[in-house]
Amino acid sequence: MESKIAVPDTQQSLFLTGKETLELQTTEVPQPQPGEVLVKIGSVGVCGSDKHFYFEGRCGSEIITEPMIMGHEFGGTIVAVGKGVSNALIGQRVSVDPLVPCGHCAHCLQGNYNICPTQKFFGVPGTYGAMQNYLCVPTRNAHAIGDAVSDHAAAMVETISVALAGVQKGCIGLGSRVLITGGGPVGLFAVQVAKACGATEVVLVEPQDGRRRIAHEFGAETLQSLAENDRQYDVLLECTGVQSVRHDACLSVVSGGRAIIIGVGEPIGGFPMSAVIEREVTIHGVMRYKFTWPAVIAALEAQKLNADILVSRSLPLSRAQEAWTQPVANEIKTMIEVNG
Repeated sequence: MESKIAVPDTQQSLFLTGKETLELQTTEVPQPQPGEVLVKIGSVGVCGSDKHFYFEGRCGSEIITEPMIMGHEFGGTIVAVGKGVSNALIGQRVSVDPLVPCGHCAHCLQGNYNICPTQKFFGVPGTYGAMQNYLCVPTRNAHAIGDAVSDHAAAMVETISVALAGVQKGCIGLGSRVLITGGGPVGLFAVQVAKACGATEVVLVEPQDGRRRIAHEFGAETLQSLAENDRQYDVLLECTGVQSVRHDACLSVVSGGRAIIIGVGEPIGGFPMSAVIEREVTIHGVMRYKFTWPAVIAALEAQKLNADILVSRSLPLSRAQEAWTQPVANEIKTMIEVNG
């Protein structure tokens, strides 16, 4: 390991040991292996999937079978490098892509590494995440980010990437009419990304007043519920994961339009199949993202996207459990300052 920055031997790591049980433990600081860098973690975002893990012990097909460390939205500073990695990277601030594909299966070779069947993903069962002071990641997953971008924003490159993947699947461009259901972090970033890509009509459906106000600042029209909608759209970006919302929102997609399903929630789709078939609506799922980090970082550095406005509060690692047990009014995104 090469390092010009002092690195301790031990660190604090936050383990999810069972449903609704988080334990702060002392662990060894890992050593970067060849091709890896050691990142001193800055901010970590608490995602909806983290809440599923905490309260339900699973998220989608990912099931907790042993203690895990959550945290897949993160950035930090490179403090050490493994063999074969340039020492010049030490001290570089980075945003980390948590998806580690195998690199040699058919999906990876076709460029679709986001659906690699053996991929690893930091912060899901089987791979420790960033709710710890230090973490080793592959060098290619650590993307340089400018000092003008905050630690919180560096972590939220992951969240923005989900929104960007949905916009890309929806082929949203100049003149697109877009309906977004759900004004959480992904939905609010989807508003910004869709507008940046040229959508001329963006409507967000969200019951919370605070979230609707932020969406309005981003240039979106807002509705409290789908019952208020009387238009049809080229693209639906469904970010709630709620079965009834999926069903009703699909009815607002034009013939030949696209329904992009981003929200992970109820396992049963509940789509209005007669309407989908008769109007040839394409339904497309979104599995994470691919090749998004450079574009998102460039947009943040150029101030084309505003991530920091979505931060509701910041907590130190020692108080991280409050993110799950003490929700705040109109909460959008809680950040954990791991080394704060």
